[in-house]
Amino acid sequence: MKNIFFTLCCLVFISSVGRSQVFNVNKLIVDKETKFPLENVSVSNDIDNSSTNHEGFFIFNSSKNEINFNLLGYNSIKSTFDAIAKKDTIFMESKAFILDEVLVSNVEPFMKKVYDKMNDNFIKEYTANFFLRSILKNEDSIIVLQDIQGKRGKYDNSKNPYDIEVVNMRKTSLFEKKNTLDFTLPDFNQFFSPPIPIREKTNFTEVIYNDADFRKIVFEGKEKNAWGQTLKGYFIINKNDYAIVEHYISLYDNPDLIPYVKFTLSSVRYRTTKYERFFSYSKNEILNKYYLKSSKLNTQLEVLRNKKDTKPAYVDFAMDYFITNAVTRDKVESNFSVDKDIFKAKFPYSADFWNNQNQLPLTTELKVFLKKVSQNKDKKKEFEIIGNF
Repeated sequence: MKNIFFTLCCLVFISSVGRSQVFNVNKLIVDKETKFPLENVSVSNDIDNSSTNHEGFFIFNSSKNEINFNLLGYNSIKSTFDAIAKKDTIFMESKAFILDEVLVSNVEPFMKKVYDKMNDNFIKEYTANFFLRSILKNEDSIIVLQDIQGKRGKYDNSKNPYDIEVVNMRKTSLFEKKNTLDFTLPDFNQFFSPPIPIREKTNFTEVIYNDADFRKIVFEGKEKNAWGQTLKGYFIINKNDYAIVEHYISLYDNPDLIPYVKFTLSSVRYRTTKYERFFSYSKNEILNKYYLKSSKLNTQLEVLRNKKDTKPAYVDFAMDYFITNAVTRDKVESNFSVDKDIFKAKFPYSADFWNNQNQLPLTTELKVFLKKVSQNKDKKKEFEIIGNF
């Protein structure tokens, strides 16, 4: 495997264009009891989709005056834009734990059914509109931002499983020349290929989960890999159809054992110390099958810049993908290779699109980063700036 890297005021408005209305809402969702923000809440109706970020914020617009909130382990909320407009914050209530539920100690037969039905449970071919945000940080400071809005075609074809059409892109970077590092970043093939543990080489354990319709299965590899790491994670599985609806996996549990690797023609050494993936899936009620709704990658490199360096620097890379509509069979006009480094994408910047789109807002942290880029754009001796806006 390649070593790879990885706010908002409350507002509601209704606009009219001709006879059609566009409903738009920007709110915060929190746990009713703890008041902590809730990430990965699905915000949708049968036409459009969105999701909350790690701060619990979301932006959602639709031509339909309907808005639903869903998060595994929480009671769903069905509402309208009109009703949500009256609220500053949306509170979701956790489902009650079923403490007297008897957990099956041997979950192997259940997991065999899950694996046997895995291919049949997912839609083989579809098209989805998406946003993909990629952020690269060096020592907690952002150095690269790339946002892509596009279409993804998924096919039942092992030679050509995906097509990507980049429709809009904004990208900028701010490298200090003395600290510039050359990293290999992921391609779409890597990003859309979830690492599924081999069933026969994995231990599965059920844990209590506060939703009677689902089972949470924690897994751990039976053997360590060549670098002494144990694969770990969990599945949340629909009891009725054995479909995986959420999937988390971590490939590194003891990073101190991982050896450093040298960059080619350089004294720089590095090792991957974190690699985490998260996937969530939605069900198409007409086809009665599932599709990828969101995907996240979070990874970290530990870097020693020279032979005398004893204090490592840390480089973090995060990717966050979510679809913005119900899946279709629309044609995808492929314009970017799925096996090419995503940061190598070159497309013009559309100020009109990015100034008016309202599903992928800039966070406060990103606004600070862009201001820093603007302030240093003429300092060519100290900084290397690459971007399209």
